[in-house]
Amino acid sequence: MADSMITRWLKAMNPLHKPADQAEAGRSAQAMSLGLLLALAASVPSSVWMFTSDNFARMMDQQYAAMNLSTEEVAMQQAMMEVVTPYALGFGALVTVVLYGALAFVQWRYKTRAIPMIMLGLTLYSLVSSVGMMLLGSMPETGIPMGLTLLSWIAAIVCGVIYVAALQGALALQVMGRRA
Repeated sequence: MADSMITRWLKAMNPLHKPADQAEAGRSAQAMSLGLLLALAASVPSSVWMFTSDNFARMMDQQYAAMNLSTEEVAMQQAMMEVVTPYALGFGALVTVVLYGALAFVQWRYKTRAIPMIMLGLTLYSLVSSVGMMLLGSMPETGIPMGLTLLSWIAAIVCGVIYVAALQGALALQVMGRRA
């Protein structure tokens, strides 16, 4: 019985499933592209909330207070931030979309091992640093609603699983390529 397309892609994103042939290994490696797009999409709600709420301004005020700035210096900093922030946010969003898009394209086309390794390393670094900051009590208070935080963590877990499956597929392709 033929597998449906959805079943094949779910199998490709499962790190517990060892690819049986080059087609499955290639699909697993290409799943990394879907993981990158999921990571990008999952970051949007928190980013939008962060910069559309007063939370960012409140965090900046806390930084100004920690730096012991005078009233004039705070006013100058706030004026500068009002001018720079829209451009910085737009440029940051553009760079992020282009970077993730380029990585997704390269992974889809070339099925490399490097991109899954790098993204797994960054995911593990993020996890370790977040847990470490929580344990040390140095985690900044962002005030992001619990729903957005859960969405981000669940997406990070799903993406991590996809990254592992993609790395497994890319490594399997390398081994199968040596045998051919």
